[in-house]
Amino acid sequence: MNSPKISLIVTIYQVEQYLERCIQSVLNQTFKDFELILVDNGSTDGSTEICENYKEKDERIKFIQKSHGSIASGRNVGLKNATGQFIQFMDADDLIAPNMLQKMYSNYIQSNSDLITCGYQKMYLNEKDEEYFVKCEVEDQTYSKTDFLLVCAKYCQNFMLYFVWNKFYRADVIRNKGIWFDESITRSEDVLFNLEYIKHANSFSFIKEPLYIYNRSNVNSITKGFEMKDVEMQNITYGRFRDYLYEQRVYHSNEQYLEHQYAVTMFSLVAQAYMTSKDVPKKVRRAYLKSILDNQWTQKALRYFSYSGLLTNLIKYKIYKSINTTDSIFRVYFYLKRGKFVD
Repeated sequence: MNSPKISLIVTIYQVEQYLERCIQSVLNQTFKDFELILVDNGSTDGSTEICENYKEKDERIKFIQKSHGSIASGRNVGLKNATGQFIQFMDADDLIAPNMLQKMYSNYIQSNSDLITCGYQKMYLNEKDEEYFVKCEVEDQTYSKTDFLLVCAKYCQNFMLYFVWNKFYRADVIRNKGIWFDESITRSEDVLFNLEYIKHANSFSFIKEPLYIYNRSNVNSITKGFEMKDVEMQNITYGRFRDYLYEQRVYHSNEQYLEHQYAVTMFSLVAQAYMTSKDVPKKVRRAYLKSILDNQWTQKALRYFSYSGLLTNLIKYKIYKSINTTDSIFRVYFYLKRGKFVD
């Protein structure tokens, strides 16, 4: 049996509500020469049964079960079992447009690029539980390695380089260069995988069309809470990216974009501490907030931050007398956003 053109890897954990729709969006592709690798990361809901049923119906589906672990570990298992010439990843609560695989493969045939990235859409639910979409697009563009490195941090905007699921990778580059997901990193592991891949890629293409649908309506996915090590994980990611740009002597051409995006990331961590549905002791939350506010990289990045507002000014100009005061202000701010106080 010939190897498929594309291996599409889906890591699964407790997503029975969304899984059938996800799998069906793959099976409905206009491009048929693929294998779908479903990696169950220790689910205890009905996800396993759904995977088994689909495996019986379609010989292109591989189903692998493993003990519960990080999403990085699940993706690594998928990579070890992939036989395709190209690799794509997908989250199990997301969807892909019917022509995504065809568009990505056609772009490769035309451009011979080592890495292809497409636009995506965020899917939300309104108050009436109706779906609506927000597009995140980039301009159609193809770069050589030299030209891409001069502007690569620009593609951190809209998190284009932050995800693996809107990308088309050459499997031989991944295998020959030994590129794996770092299982010691629990946040932004996608960025580090992409960074390692970029180091070994020589050409890059971008497709404007939003072919991937990122499900932001999954409450379990977006209310994971926070941990003290989140800031450390982000600093590791940022530090490795920055160091690579320095090594390639292109940091200064990327500085504005990289630092701006770091500030955006820090704001998202602040928001997560107040928007989470999980109960967190006040002392822990304030220590977490302090670790962000006192971070020298945060203060540097805010010089490049173009947005304005209460949160920006509180952090950027340190308009607070103590961490307790800042915490109280943030509680009110996010109450207005969420309609519920955190303790």
